[in-house]
Amino acid sequence: MNNAELDRSFQQGATKIVSTKITDGPGPLPHGIFEQAPRVIATLDDGSRVELFSFYAHERSFNAAEFVGLSVEQGRRLKFAPGHPPRCDGGARTW
Repeated sequence: MNNAELDRSFQQGATKIVSTKITDGPGPLPHGIFEQAPRVIATLDDGSRVELFSFYAHERSFNAAEFVGLSVEQGRRLKFAPGHPPRCDGGARTW
């Protein structure tokens, strides 16, 4: 890593998430099979936007408010947090 990459990494860790959008997931099969998985996109306190991660809606669910106040790294780790175990019911995402 060079200095610019390190500085960018530090800045992302220092900024906080002020809002989050969770995109829609794929539609019903068979047409939805080629659509993208839902993505979590955060707006930071400096005005920039960053994608935190994508996920399979039939396996996990998230609430946009959960990410507010977290750093980018904390938001990315939320994907694997114990409070968000993989879904076993195969049901739809709840917000």
